[in-house]
Amino acid sequence: MTQVLILEEVDLVARGMQRDIYLHPTDTTKLVKVLRKNPDTVGRSGFGNFMEKHFPMTRARHIRKEYTEYLRVMLSNREASFHIPITHMFGFAHTQFGLGCVTERVTTRSGALAKTLETLIRHEGITPRNLDLLNDTTKRLYQLDIRASDLTAKNLVFGRRNGGPKECVLVDGFGDIHAVPVRSMAGWSNRIGLDDSFKRLAQRTHLSWNGKTRQFAKAA
Repeated sequence: MTQVLILEEVDLVARGMQRDIYLHPTDTTKLVKVLRKNPDTVGRSGFGNFMEKHFPMTRARHIRKEYTEYLRVMLSNREASFHIPITHMFGFAHTQFGLGCVTERVTTRSGALAKTLETLIRHEGITPRNLDLLNDTTKRLYQLDIRASDLTAKNLVFGRRNGGPKECVLVDGFGDIHAVPVRSMAGWSNRIGLDDSFKRLAQRTHLSWNGKTRQFAKAA
């Protein structure tokens, strides 16, 4: 008999347009992402809503692309010392809400859920240390040619993974989810996409982006 994870409402830690994110009920190092029955359509294009209404399987496309990108990067870097700048993915689990994606949980030193770049910018400001961590992850995303189609301040978090050192981790938004997968065609096309995504991220977070060095700085 298939074991079903029971996800409690009190353990709901975030809601995206497509998925609800819960603390894993038995493993403090993991999260469970579940597709919402009624996706949030606020701010979405009419084309996106049309596709979901008439072709429901397109809602699972993001998950497929996410796993495809994770597998591509991991299989290209099989050394035990490899440290990926995106969250690890651990397959699927049945929940009372449907099939859930089990992913890595990034935490503070005390075990609380790590803070996002958006939270830091809005409430605390970004410290020089966190800026260095952001730039380190930015550099590795380019070096590893990672496709990141949704680089937002909500998807970058600052914390620790399984007791390791503090770092900046891309926890969502990786994978080439565009209708025409231009970023997957070549390394140069993905770099152009990353350049555009980071430039827009800088504008939204009021940071300065240097397109030549591909690094962030505090705005003057």
